[in-house]
Amino acid sequence: MQQNLPNIVIMRDREVSAERQKLTVAKAQQILLDEGLEISLEETEKVLDFLRKLAILIVNHHLRKHENSRFVRKGQH
Repeated sequence: MQQNLPNIVIMRDREVSAERQKLTVAKAQQILLDEGLEISLEETEKVLDFLRKLAILIVNHHLRKHENSRFVRKGQH
C-alpha cells in the first residue's frame, strides 16, 4: 500500500537564512493594507503571532499523523 507522503524539496545550493525568510510586522501590515485592511502595528503583531502558532499546530499535527513514516524526527538519529 502506497503512503501519501508530501513532496519534499531540499535546497542545498540556495539556502536562505531564516532571517531573510521572516515576515516582519511592518511588511505584514503593508500586505494587509495592500489588500484593503488597515490595522495598527500592534494588531498586525497579534495576527502574525496567531498565524505562527497556527502554523506550529498544523506542522505538529501533520508530523503526528505520519509518525510511522520514513521521516526522522529530532532525537531519532
